[in-house]
Amino acid sequence: MRFNSKELTVMLQQTAKFDKEGYLLMKDKQDGFFKKSEAYINRYVRLKGNLLFYFKHKDGKSEPLGVIILERCVVDLALDDEIENGFLLVIEGEDQSIRFAASSESVRDSWIQALHVSSHECLKMQLQSLREQVHTKTGVDPMHLPVQPNSSVDFESHSDNASQDPVLEICLACSNLPNDSSDMPPNVLVVLHTMLPPQQQTWLHHNHTEIVEKNSSPQFLKTIGFGDKYGIDTSTRVRITVHHVVERMTGTMTQLGQAIFTLQDILRKHDLTLQLTLRNYETKEQGEVTCTAWINDERVSFENLQTQQSGSYNKRPRTVSLGRHSHNLQAHFNDIIKRSFRFATNNEKSMLQMSEYMAESRWTFELPVQLLRLWVNEEKRMISLLQDLGELVPDWETHQLLWIRLGAAAAEYYTNSMDNLMEMSGVTFKRSADRLKADLEFIPINLHVERMLVSEDAGSRGKLYDMTTMGAFTAHCRDGKNGGLSRLLYQLRRGYYEDTGDEQEGSTDIHQYQQQRTRIQKACTVLNEVTELRQQLKAGCERLSQVAVAADIGKVQSLLFNMKNKTSRLTAVCAEPIVLQAAESYLTAKRNADTSEGGDASSLRNMADMGSESQTQQNWKWSGSNFVKSPTMEPWEVTRLNVEAAFVCLQSIVEELTRQASQKITDQLLMDDIPGMESNHGTASMTLEEELRPALSKFQGCLEIVWARLSLFLTFLAIMENKNQVKAAHDAKIRRDIVNAHAITTLVSTFAACTLNHDLVSEPAFWQQLLSVGLLFQVEGLLSCYGNEAIMIEDTIIAVEDLSYVTLRLVAETEEEESNCSAAPKANLGEFVFEGAHPEINRHNIIIDMPVQAEVFAQLPRELQEGRQIRIVPILFNIGITEKATLAEKLGTTGLQDKLNMDSFAKIYEYYAQYCKHFEDPLDPSGGVNSLAHRIKILQNNVMTRKSKNVEVLHVAAEVTRAMRGLRAIMCKSGKDRTSMAVTLEMVHILQRNHNLASHVFMQSLDCLRSVGCRRENTLKNTGTKKYAFATLQMLYIPKLYRAPSGTYGNVQT
Repeated sequence: MRFNSKELTVMLQQTAKFDKEGYLLMKDKQDGFFKKSEAYINRYVRLKGNLLFYFKHKDGKSEPLGVIILERCVVDLALDDEIENGFLLVIEGEDQSIRFAASSESVRDSWIQALHVSSHECLKMQLQSLREQVHTKTGVDPMHLPVQPNSSVDFESHSDNASQDPVLEICLACSNLPNDSSDMPPNVLVVLHTMLPPQQQTWLHHNHTEIVEKNSSPQFLKTIGFGDKYGIDTSTRVRITVHHVVERMTGTMTQLGQAIFTLQDILRKHDLTLQLTLRNYETKEQGEVTCTAWINDERVSFENLQTQQSGSYNKRPRTVSLGRHSHNLQAHFNDIIKRSFRFATNNEKSMLQMSEYMAESRWTFELPVQLLRLWVNEEKRMISLLQDLGELVPDWETHQLLWIRLGAAAAEYYTNSMDNLMEMSGVTFKRSADRLKADLEFIPINLHVERMLVSEDAGSRGKLYDMTTMGAFTAHCRDGKNGGLSRLLYQLRRGYYEDTGDEQEGSTDIHQYQQQRTRIQKACTVLNEVTELRQQLKAGCERLSQVAVAADIGKVQSLLFNMKNKTSRLTAVCAEPIVLQAAESYLTAKRNADTSEGGDASSLRNMADMGSESQTQQNWKWSGSNFVKSPTMEPWEVTRLNVEAAFVCLQSIVEELTRQASQKITDQLLMDDIPGMESNHGTASMTLEEELRPALSKFQGCLEIVWARLSLFLTFLAIMENKNQVKAAHDAKIRRDIVNAHAITTLVSTFAACTLNHDLVSEPAFWQQLLSVGLLFQVEGLLSCYGNEAIMIEDTIIAVEDLSYVTLRLVAETEEEESNCSAAPKANLGEFVFEGAHPEINRHNIIIDMPVQAEVFAQLPRELQEGRQIRIVPILFNIGITEKATLAEKLGTTGLQDKLNMDSFAKIYEYYAQYCKHFEDPLDPSGGVNSLAHRIKILQNNVMTRKSKNVEVLHVAAEVTRAMRGLRAIMCKSGKDRTSMAVTLEMVHILQRNHNLASHVFMQSLDCLRSVGCRRENTLKNTGTKKYAFATLQMLYIPKLYRAPSGTYGNVQT
């Protein structure tokens, strides 16, 4: 080891007293005639601390011959007989030990003892032992050193991820804190440590407050909780350390003072308020800290807490009161993180208690697996339909085979994706950093439900507000060089034919095309209408059969009249030009095929004996190289008229039976003395049901034939429409399925949180609203119309629009499901295909069976209990807020956003108009400036106003949505940074608007939620660091209300 001999010499000369000194024999090398040899030489040795100096003689002014550092070494007796009274100094890492010898045994032992305790390691062990002994007796750490000036402390490395309401909460306030060296008020942070003697002997980090800048008497908003579901030990010691944060970005701070108390101390105060004096390491007073406490458990006896000495108070599960609901997010959510705060109001006598919860949906992976299973069935169904088309002319057969191959490839890909996801059992969260992983592309990014629970000190109940946060509904793993979904579907639309049969030419204006109706759109509309009429007529047949058993002729005639209108409409729809054109094209392709006998698999002869859908015989099947041929081919006009003829037959039978029944009544009146009439009446009722059964069976069979053949015709039409863009249509379908999986999972998770909001689900008007006008689901986007984010907007637009093809059906949880929280939604396929601006004949509507608690289900309207489906009204508003949004505005590329917001306003206004027909204005029935009608006008003005980054659109839309009991979701690219700014801003807006939050703490509340709230934990879960991924330059472009507090952001890889 190198050392500076001059400095060591000076140190020796200035040392008046050594720990030990004297003569020892030291084995050292000495010069010989031919070589150096080792011998014991008399040396004068001096010990100072962990340095052992040896000299040639005792002269104090001479320089040492050498020095030995007594670290990582062992002192031991010399067991050999080389010399008497010898001992060894064995140094770690050295091959040879250093040998010494003393003049006597006592001198040797004294040197061994002195050398043994001289190392720093030994002193450290002694210090720790003494420290623990003092700790045990006093509970005070005598060696706790204050944080040195301008030292860096990572106070945010500890995460308080408590998911339960604590037994006891305290809020903190400081006063009379000293100014910093520049005579400026300090930036105050309070860190709390706890210790429970005698079990614990060291202070453990418990929690910390937010940073309040430039304030000598700060009032902290974040509250600190103690205790859990098992209770609380009031002998817990709490150490409060107050810091002045010099630099937030690096965490550089100085300690102002400390105070120590026990929970028992504060509970013994009559008003649960404890004032303590802060002292620095020199025991000088540095101001005061005030702790105000309250108890959150209605079953905890205040008197028992005051007299409790040690041990947990209550070992059974607790219930929560003092303005808090038993919201039970654990029923459907995992990994719940909770933060508590206390805010001032404009009423000085009242304070707001606010709890923020963030949780992962249990179905983040489960629901996409169910959707993939449905889409695999969709692909198999389409392949079956394509096979049932039979053998076509060579040109169309090529496209037919291509469709089959692509469908089989899609089914295989979906199956593999489903298997991969099923292997990830128990996972409920996808990080934003994993968005490019192809095996997770069907999983929504960073999906969380945020819940805010607000109550007033004087109030007996709290109010819940829910919102969902997630990443954009987009296919990150898919190529975006041709744009997002809305652009891809527009390109496909350009390749379609108009309903008139003319090919699209000329203008390429996307808005013009959106006003035109293509043949494929009309085909999907016709197919859905026939499907609905088929369902209604089948239900009418079942009802007619039931009424026939009761021999109620009057009801039979009434049902027949209703069915007659629907049958007439069915035959009229089947005669639409689009259907006739599709049928003629398909039958022509069949007739021109290279076969003497052609036919379609749904011909009447093949289905003549069909009595129900399950009896359908479809004889066309793909063998791998060719089709199996059907022997006949029936004109579509004959099939259509057979339905009408079958109904006329049914109607004639009923009329004849009605006439016979009337005749029997007349005969009964004339021969009322003839016995046996009662039994004949029973025979007549049986005869009515038996007489109707063959006619009903025939009519139902004709319905199935019409529906099956119509499906074949329109499938062939889809082949014709996509003849030049089959691969593009296939890729767009898969991309659409990906983003739809994100959107549907988000919708279901949001509604699941809604069903756990006791105030909302116990309100009859809410369920009546769902029945009458549907469920409003508003998504707030913060994406920019520039670069990749423009593609994300295009994907998200389609994903949100497609939620209109999703319906919810409520089912009651079983006792077992409710007790073990195992209830889960179930996705089912409906019978209606996608129509509208972006039709898809190979995708049907999705019905989600949503579990609700049995007690909630019992209070539902009868229609919902019987399975009435709740329709979704999805709406998307988007405003970009970053520097990319500024660039998009400069380049004039915000047209997509502008049109989106205008279309969304039209939808929300239509919903509002329907809402007003059933309910009065929820904000101000008198129609004043605070009314919902006025807020709608403000929203319209903001949407129509050309203003840079007009985030007021988002704020008013959120207020309008909540006023109409709608659900809210917020998203950006990753659902982490901009989304965190938006969700915290909405929370503070709600506190200000609905709970009288004091205006002077508005910005402090924002900074508090963003710096110590749940959203900081969200960044940690996604990137491994508690930093928002904003750059300093970005902050200059982001609107003021969306800026992260200093020290909470940095250059983070997301």
